[in-house]
Amino acid sequence: MYRNQWSVVTLTKVRPARYELIIQQILINFGDMKSSYRNFFITISVTFTLFFLSCSDDHTEVSNQVSRSSITVAEAIYRDLSQKFTVSAEVESYRRIYVASRIAGLVEDVRFEEGNRVRKGDIMARIDTRQQQVELRRALVAFEEARDAFERAEQLFESDAISHAEYLTIKRNLELAENDVDLLKLHVEFGEIRAPVDAVVTARLVEIGNNISVNERMFTIAELGMLVIRPGVSEMNLMGLTEGMSVNVTLDVYPDQIFTGRIRRIFPRADPITRLFTVEIELLIDNTTPQVRQGNLARVQFATDDRSRVVAIPTEAIVQRGDEVFVYVVNDNQDAVSLRTVEVGIRRDGYAEIISGIERGETVAASNLDALDDNTPVRIVGTFRRHGFRN
Repeated sequence: MYRNQWSVVTLTKVRPARYELIIQQILINFGDMKSSYRNFFITISVTFTLFFLSCSDDHTEVSNQVSRSSITVAEAIYRDLSQKFTVSAEVESYRRIYVASRIAGLVEDVRFEEGNRVRKGDIMARIDTRQQQVELRRALVAFEEARDAFERAEQLFESDAISHAEYLTIKRNLELAENDVDLLKLHVEFGEIRAPVDAVVTARLVEIGNNISVNERMFTIAELGMLVIRPGVSEMNLMGLTEGMSVNVTLDVYPDQIFTGRIRRIFPRADPITRLFTVEIELLIDNTTPQVRQGNLARVQFATDDRSRVVAIPTEAIVQRGDEVFVYVVNDNQDAVSLRTVEVGIRRDGYAEIISGIERGETVAASNLDALDDNTPVRIVGTFRRHGFRN
């Protein structure tokens, strides 16, 4: 009797208060039985009653819990989906001039070297012209003789002492002698190698004592002012480039700074060896720009299809059903999704451009799409991440 009563009390303590009313009803129903049978049946009845009530209660809790699909989400944000490619080339002066000799001879003086600035007309080097000077003096003597002969011929022609043909021959001899003098004066003058423009010397190719030939290069100079970059671009990438287009330029010497360039011209013919078209980019420099030197390695980033500010989502969030495209948009409470039709533009680097259908800032489901439908309850377990693509 004591044991049975303890069992009933224990069960009533661990169950909710509403079960006590059921137990009391059982005790009343067994009140008319004999004492020994009554205690036995009370214990069995209470135990089974509480067991079935507990099972019923657990089943109710499970049935009331809503099944939710786990998803990761992505936010529709502005992205740069432009078609981009990068090529590298050296920075160089817009005008690069090769200073060459115009006569053959021995170099007797060199006055400039790499890095020196020259002004237009400065004598950069001298070539030995003593031979030309001797020939010039001989030509001057011959010219004087021809002039004297011509003066006599004029007097004789006026007095009809010589024919007109003889007069013209003497006159032509004077002109030839004068031409010889002018030519040799030029040869002597060519012995002084002068700078054709204001520039800086980028290469000195001769030394004192060198014996050079006609048209042999002696210096390379670069005109001060405009700096350009001339990379080669394949014909496939050339289609989206136009003169005047702005480009971003980085220099290895200043890796954290972006310079602005402008396409100045596109060469009409491809290089016969590389099959690349030269694109000339003017480097825009002002007083705030760090010093840029000729020869600096530049990396030019071209954008052939400008999509610099478009609303985009991961391509994994796109649902294609026939000709229609949908996305699952997460509601404000973040506990359900709704199916929405969208218009998609270009797809590039793992992202899709959204032309219409959703706005920037809205959140879409980006995984487990097969388990979703319109108004499906969801549970967000994380944010969509992609590695190895453009951010």
